Amino acid sequence: MNSVEAHWLALEADLADYLAKKGITPSCRAGCFACCHGLVTLSRLEGEALLPHLSEAQRSRLLKEGPRRLALLREGKDDPHFPSQFFLTRTPCPFLEEGLCGVYPWRPLACRGLLTQGDPRLCEPEAGLQRGHFLSAPWRMARLRMEAVWEEEKRRYGFLVLGELATLLYLLLSGFPGERKEAETLLEALGILGGRWGFQVV
Repeated sequence: MNSVEAHWLALEADLADYLAKKGITPSCRAGCFACCHGLVTLSRLEGEALLPHLSEAQRSRLLKEGPRRLALLREGKDDPHFPSQFFLTRTPCPFLEEGLCGVYPWRPLACRGLLTQGDPRLCEPEAGLQRGHFLSAPWRMARLRMEAVWEEEKRRYGFLVLGELATLLYLLLSGFPGERKEAETLLEALGILGGRWGFQVV
């Protein structure tokens, strides 16, 4: 088990403990997947931990979906409404398979921390985000785990890369540079570096 996988398991344990102590039963269920149409931010290190668990079919979908996401990100990275507009298109995560997460045991920390005990219909894109709909404590717990992974990535590579899930995994499959300058040059050439929603190199 690598360190990222350890964070996945630790967050699951922390969340289960928190929910039990608070008497909270999330309304999230298998087959409830409205949130799987949103944009997910991933770090390079977490993406590298996910890749070995992907099937050939999942890799093929990423290689097909990646260029499309890249083009959308290039056009929308400076638009303050880009995430909400993307959500309304109901474009599924490339790992959504017949209403279920195809990488559920290895899903990103950002996905694990998004929980609600409210009406699942309010998760739908057309519902609009309602204040307080998603539980704040689980998200904060996931965020702390993400930040720990980010710090580890900085120690390992000397810099951190954050980007949209499908685009980042596509770039990792295609061969992503290991040096910061080369990574920045590639992302800038692709038109997805910086901006409000573009890739961040820190």
